[in-house]
Amino acid sequence: MQGLKVRTALLAGALVASAAFAQAPETAAAAEPPREMTVYDTALGTGWQNWSWAKTELSVELKGSARKPIKVEAGPWQALYLQHEAFSTTGLRKLSFLIQGSAPEGVVRVFALAGGKPIGDGYLVTISNTGWKQVEQPLATLGAEDKVIDGLWVQNASAADLPRFYVTEIKLQ
Repeated sequence: MQGLKVRTALLAGALVASAAFAQAPETAAAAEPPREMTVYDTALGTGWQNWSWAKTELSVELKGSARKPIKVEAGPWQALYLQHEAFSTTGLRKLSFLIQGSAPEGVVRVFALAGGKPIGDGYLVTISNTGWKQVEQPLATLGAEDKVIDGLWVQNASAADLPRFYVTEIKLQ
């Protein structure tokens, strides 16, 4: 009789554990993918770090502006490098940001990174000193749609020094 009680208690415990396990995937499946991830606004977004090898300064005060962008001074091939623990871009479709130069023309190349390495050839952006330029680039053209990535570069695309430029309002949407 004692053995039957022990077996019944063990069976009841197994059924409770089994029911809890069966519900766990439903709960996980109900979670919605992110619709937007802030990389940088007036400061780095949650989980983002500045790993740049170009000279950078975060949250710079610009006269007459409420924005507090990242100031970048990039020598040949140097980049603003914003790093994050690897995450999936599922549910996100584009990278958007504002960029402004301090000289009439400059060119940067924007990359998404996987395993700390650039994906594909990146995307060229021409910058100028005539005001903020809105950039919206589909993650598919960066090779980063529905992928696991861990960073973004905004890189001087030349072998010459690039005059100072500013980047802000960086988001994955």
